[in-house]
Amino acid sequence: MRIVFKIGGSIICPRGVPDINYVKKLSKFLLEIKRKNDIIIVVGGGKMTKDYIRSTRTLNPSESLLDSMGILGARMNAMVVMASLGKHAYPKIVKNKEELEHGIFTRKVVVMGGTVPGQTTNAVAVAAAQFFRANLIIIGTDVKGVYDKDPRKYKSAKMIKNIKTQDLYRMVKVKKHVAGPLIVMDQVAARLLEKTKIRAILLDGRNLENMKKAISCKGFTGTSIE
Repeated sequence: MRIVFKIGGSIICPRGVPDINYVKKLSKFLLEIKRKNDIIIVVGGGKMTKDYIRSTRTLNPSESLLDSMGILGARMNAMVVMASLGKHAYPKIVKNKEELEHGIFTRKVVVMGGTVPGQTTNAVAVAAAQFFRANLIIIGTDVKGVYDKDPRKYKSAKMIKNIKTQDLYRMVKVKKHVAGPLIVMDQVAARLLEKTKIRAILLDGRNLENMKKAISCKGFTGTSIE
């Protein structure tokens, strides 16, 4: 099976610095999965990147500049994961299709961060999955799944166990792209999922045992997107 893992920066770098203990556990888990599957890892920017974007926004820069800042932050987090994977990782952070193709060819673990302005790392993960002809996308975040409203703000929020891609797109649709979005899935990624029809599961990426269950479809907690 071919799997693309999108690991949120919110769990790689939850307090402005990398959580090295988690990264070590994640890398061990990913290398275990790689024994029987081909994998690609896409890493998000997280709190550090969002803080930079929030502070810099007060200077009235363009969204493109803020997006570029987010891309750099995500690539820094990706480098941490690449370092933890050691010799098993493709030795550079992949930035485009040409590098992705070469990385896949080497049979090493390809690690990606951001790529181009206007596209979140969720969208990068779906686009990479399409190129990779992946069977599954695992989206690891700091929440247990997709909710009907923000669970951080509303105690009455209910998790949605199964959702169709078109319904997800309607849920996250906004008027325009904004750098550093706070939602678990952006509209570009949701639209790409709808087009590619690749199965995706959104779950709490800190629970590696649950992630393992999701890959084997055995009683996991999370949201299936189809």
